Amino acid sequence: MAENVHDALVNYIAKTRFPFPGQKTWPPDYRTLTNVPVRKQGIQIPSGEHFPDIVVLDGTGRVREMGEVEMNVSDIAAATLKAASEIADTDTATKVRHFFLYVPVGQEAAAQRLLETNGVSYAGLRGFQASADGQIKIIPFLTPGDSYDHQVTD
Repeated sequence: MAENVHDALVNYIAKTRFPFPGQKTWPPDYRTLTNVPVRKQGIQIPSGEHFPDIVVLDGTGRVREMGEVEMNVSDIAAATLKAASEIADTDTATKVRHFFLYVPVGQEAAAQRLLETNGVSYAGLRGFQASADGQIKIIPFLTPGDSYDHQVTD
């Protein structure tokens, strides 16, 4: 069941935030891929191949942005997040990496500590709510990247 919720969250986030509906600043050659339920785009990190939940590629195939959806902060492998983040671009207003982390509402502060303690550069930290009837809401917690990305999605 948790895997189905995770996959639903990943697909919802990819569809509604990469890009946002009506976003005019999204480059036309960007392509958003998810690695659920089928792995489509891996990245090489020191521990081997990793399949981020969401990967945004430009027309040349270069990784531009990434998103990870974690169901529990205590299960996060900080080294994996750091390695993934370092592959994302720094084309943000503040030059942080275009890396986004989504965690359950209420776990954002713990996720922030984990990211910052481990030196993970990120453009956004988000909370999510998923109800039993399939309703999903994404609530920005921190947006060190571009202020445009600080949007609620529901």
